[in-house]
Amino acid sequence: HRRAAFRASIALQRPVLAHPKISVQWNTTVSAFEGGRCSSLSDCSLERVSVELPDGSKRIIYAVAAFVAIGHSPNTKLFASKLAMDANGYLQMKGRSTHTSLPGVFACGDVADPTYRQAVTSAGSGAQAALDAERWLSEQQMTFARET
Repeated sequence: HRRAAFRASIALQRPVLAHPKISVQWNTTVSAFEGGRCSSLSDCSLERVSVELPDGSKRIIYAVAAFVAIGHSPNTKLFASKLAMDANGYLQMKGRSTHTSLPGVFACGDVADPTYRQAVTSAGSGAQAALDAERWLSEQQMTFARET
């Protein structure tokens, strides 16, 4: 783990920290996963993990499994000079709506949610964005024929 502590709730931390087969490696950054030869990703075998410590030294951890989290960086680079973003790269919305800084552009899900970052809330915000878009189109007096 790249920090000295988890950010998850205590209820989620306890089972991990108490599990006899889990060894949390604090303040480390993975530099490589190493293992045997692979014919496909699904049949690879992990043998060791190379990690870097805060002082720049490296260490090998022998392991047969690892949990990898991809983080929470929103994938918004393509909007960098077009839509307003906060300092962390999340699209900024007007009030409690899904309206962005550009009229007719709506944001939802992971690019707009720095708080919850969950699939279920992304689905809900997708529905909100669809409703906001439909209202915006109606206000612009734009209609589209539905295919049957």
